[in-house]
Amino acid sequence: MLLECRRKINMKVLLLLPLLMGLTSAQFGGFGGFGNLGNRVPGANVANRLQQGLSNIAGRLPSPPLLTNVQNFGDFVAQTGKTYATAAEQTLREGVFSAHKNLVDASNEAFRRGTKTYELAVNVFADLTNAEFLKQLTGNRKSSAGEEKSKRHRQLAKKKNVPVPDSFDWRQKGGVTPVKFQGECGSCWSFATTGAIEGHVFRKSGQLPNLSEQNLIDCGKEDIGLAGCDGGYQEYAFEFVTNQQGLAVGEKYPYLDKRDTCKYQSELSGAEITGFAVIPPKDEQAMKEAIATLGPLACSVYGLESLTLYKSGIYADEECNKGEVNHSILVVGYGTEKGQDYWIVKNSWGTAWGEEGYFRLPRGKNFCGIATECSYPIV
Repeated sequence: MLLECRRKINMKVLLLLPLLMGLTSAQFGGFGGFGNLGNRVPGANVANRLQQGLSNIAGRLPSPPLLTNVQNFGDFVAQTGKTYATAAEQTLREGVFSAHKNLVDASNEAFRRGTKTYELAVNVFADLTNAEFLKQLTGNRKSSAGEEKSKRHRQLAKKKNVPVPDSFDWRQKGGVTPVKFQGECGSCWSFATTGAIEGHVFRKSGQLPNLSEQNLIDCGKEDIGLAGCDGGYQEYAFEFVTNQQGLAVGEKYPYLDKRDTCKYQSELSGAEITGFAVIPPKDEQAMKEAIATLGPLACSVYGLESLTLYKSGIYADEECNKGEVNHSILVVGYGTEKGQDYWIVKNSWGTAWGEEGYFRLPRGKNFCGIATECSYPIV
């Protein structure tokens, strides 16, 4: 049934593709489309009021709204306040939404029967095509230039073979900043990087800085593998921070949801690192030891459409094991529920998504490629 829903998603998108022709990026509903076309569709006034009442707090974008009991596209538009430039685009969005709603309903029926360990939900991302999801909400991108330039300060993490607790969560220790939102910028790599540095600085100093993703987006260059909203990789970002000899505080260098000119100065710095270490690929015991003794890990996963609709539980969609990693996240802990071991993962899609911005992945199975690319800063 779920495979049939996925086929319906692909078919509906293919049938509606002609409607995309002639639309510019400014016409898309997306996140930037909230309320920007007045009363073109219902909900615009709600969006305008929301936007007027929100500000970039502590250098972060406000989280998208939390949707409740969405039964149809009208509910979706009313609660999100999204606007669409043309009737053709609205038709496209409604088709994408309907296919995603069918996927949510089918998956949640399996959850109610006890054959799935996670729930999905209609959220603010439900009208995004897969191409838009990949462009706006992922951004993990490796390059030959980045691999070469990041060799200087890269080292292999050494297994300690020390006893560690059966469960651990850096949130309970106070070592994790609030969940952030990357907006329409493919900058997940920058959030994984700041989150890891924040956590490791906390472990060493007892102080938790809120660090600037925008500093990485603006100042990182393509010749070191960092392309702003067009993608990057956490290891290259660790190398960049090492060479820059610091990373700005988020409040002093706030997030813009786009690439801008570099404004970093040393007096803006809120943390420094001396290099970074990588976990041996697929070694989840080494991941566990590093998290329990050192701090959170910046890792890569394969993100697919069902992940954008995740609500709660241990995300065990087997389709997640069939693609290459494309999204950077932060692993902040681990635990066990009903005999199922899991990782606790901080995402950069806002607090209205998932378990207040987090999701859990099966542990011990390299699920979604979680153990293929993990690293941490040396502070």
